[in-house]
Amino acid sequence: MNQTLEMPTLYTRLSKMGFPPKFIREKALPEWWNSDLEENPVAVMEAAGYISKRLGLDIASVFNPNVPIKFKKVKSPKFKKRQNTDEQSLLVAQGLATRIAEIAGYACKYPVNKLAADASQIRKTILKNHSCVDLESLISFCWSCGIPVIHFSDFPQNTSKMDGMAAHLNGRPIIVISSGQKFSARLVFVIAHELGHIACGHVQDGVLVDQDINKEIQDKEEKEANQFAERLLFGETTYRWEQISNPIDLAQIASKFGNQDRVDPGVVALNYAWQKSDWRIGTTALKIIEPNANASAKINHFLNENLDWEELSKDSQEYLKLVTGV
Repeated sequence: MNQTLEMPTLYTRLSKMGFPPKFIREKALPEWWNSDLEENPVAVMEAAGYISKRLGLDIASVFNPNVPIKFKKVKSPKFKKRQNTDEQSLLVAQGLATRIAEIAGYACKYPVNKLAADASQIRKTILKNHSCVDLESLISFCWSCGIPVIHFSDFPQNTSKMDGMAAHLNGRPIIVISSGQKFSARLVFVIAHELGHIACGHVQDGVLVDQDINKEIQDKEEKEANQFAERLLFGETTYRWEQISNPIDLAQIASKFGNQDRVDPGVVALNYAWQKSDWRIGTTALKIIEPNANASAKINHFLNENLDWEELSKDSQEYLKLVTGV
């Protein structure tokens, strides 16, 4: 016998997953919903369906009040995480990002083209039409290969965050960036790293979550993805840095080297910060190089332009626009 779904109980069960009621009301319920409908069993059933679809939840678990709610199953998820991080704590970020990836992948205008496994070959292709491999040129290349790139970080408060995710869903590779960094040079490395996971075959059918892309998480696949990103962004160029004490000097040197070596000046400045562990000087130089940085908006401008929105249901359109800001 079916049991009636009650909204207060549903809120409680979702809270146990990591979704507080405020998040559900603001992100997961449709525009027509209001609190008066909580006493209407038919409306609650319909709302539960919307919540399930928007958040990528297993609908059978949502409709059964006697079992914990869970996400739809994803094949072979991989988690590249810090040693002290429990995999379970990343499930909300992974589940929400996977649903966003599914929506974008479904509505992508372009067929999937075979991706070269060699980062140098991809760099060569991009440099035919661009001065360097920067955020815009790399995103444009990804979309041309049928690989959507999305910035999505609209998680519930207290959710364990991730830098990015490489996915392969329904036959299509997809990249989701969740890092809160605003500078293009920071996010182009994350995109290049995730593209490396795809090109190197690390994610065949499922998702790979990168909690942090840093020196701490360095298994074989992470090293390969980092090496891929470095070859893609720098080519054969390597830098050996002396100490620089002034961010203005670093910005000028980075621009000079970037122009002569066809490397994004912001990426050059980051290379200095990485090598010398001097993020104060490096970040201040980035502010000079890109004074009005808003990399997430740049990423999602491409999303808006490269999706066939008519392929999506009205609710999927509404949800994707709500959580990506397009």
